[in-house]
Amino acid sequence: SDPQVYRFPSRSTRYAPGYPVPVPFSKKLYNVLCKFNPDIVHTQSPFFLGIVGMKWANQIGVPVVSTNHTLYTEYCHYLPFVPEFVTRIALIKWMRYYYNRCQAIAVPSYPVEKVLRGYGVRTKIEVIKTGISLGAVADRVEVRRTFDIPEDAFLLLYVGRIAKEKNLDLLLNAFDIIKRNHSQTRLMLVGGGPYGQVSARKAQELGLRDSIHFLGMLDRSVAAKTYAAADVFVFPSITETQGLVICEALASGLPCVAVRAAGTPEVIEDGVDGILTENDPNDFAAAVSRLIVDHELRRRLSEAGRRNSQRFTPEAMAERFLHFYQSAIDNKLKGK
Repeated sequence: SDPQVYRFPSRSTRYAPGYPVPVPFSKKLYNVLCKFNPDIVHTQSPFFLGIVGMKWANQIGVPVVSTNHTLYTEYCHYLPFVPEFVTRIALIKWMRYYYNRCQAIAVPSYPVEKVLRGYGVRTKIEVIKTGISLGAVADRVEVRRTFDIPEDAFLLLYVGRIAKEKNLDLLLNAFDIIKRNHSQTRLMLVGGGPYGQVSARKAQELGLRDSIHFLGMLDRSVAAKTYAAADVFVFPSITETQGLVICEALASGLPCVAVRAAGTPEVIEDGVDGILTENDPNDFAAAVSRLIVDHELRRRLSEAGRRNSQRFTPEAMAERFLHFYQSAIDNKLKGK
């Protein structure tokens, strides 16, 4: 609906029906770009539209910068007809080729910078945290009533894709351990994805189906309200470049329990606004159980989370990107 947003056509595939693939051809949109006459082109992916963005930037003689949002090599299993090691090698080679032809690269965390350097990327890289914004605070009782959560339940919340790379088996195994000592605990999973049926089946096998609420994909405004209903945010993923939902949870005042991996430790300060655990269901369950019984600890982490989430405002991100763009433009003019 925004008149300044122009969209490429896209097509769904049977391998990821919920994630359409763009059709990266449009003479009309190239003419729109030329008329707009930008000083810089910023791509958000090294594939499809990222290739188009780089080509068009070169044609009109302006610098191209890119943001790496995803550890793509952790998603090789989505191409089942190609051996994973072959896909991984191809991805690394392509990312090295693409990013070394950018003027600069933005990443959401230092671990991502380290990964790209390991791939052989030599381009300037700058860490810029993605900003988040939340709507008005929702009413806890009303949200719980909407999703049929008992008022006296201790509610754990996960928001994100229901996918293999999100390490949800660990969360379900940890929840099984937690339920043995804290029977009033419930788990709410918000999000859709290819691992939904597998996760539901595992929950059934563990005898937890009645205690786990699979809400599926929700409208963003509705999903944001679920934070108000929860007591603790749980995040088992080991592939996050930043973890925007963790930032949203902190801003909502939710204590967080997450696995110490990838970009997550740059968002959660262990023992201050959340608890980081090993990639182990027993360790994860112990951290959650500690928060269940320690109200004072939950209160302290909640207050710190609200304060620390101010690092992730859209305004802070915009200011960093303005400097990032100007530096790339200046270096292009200097021939660097």
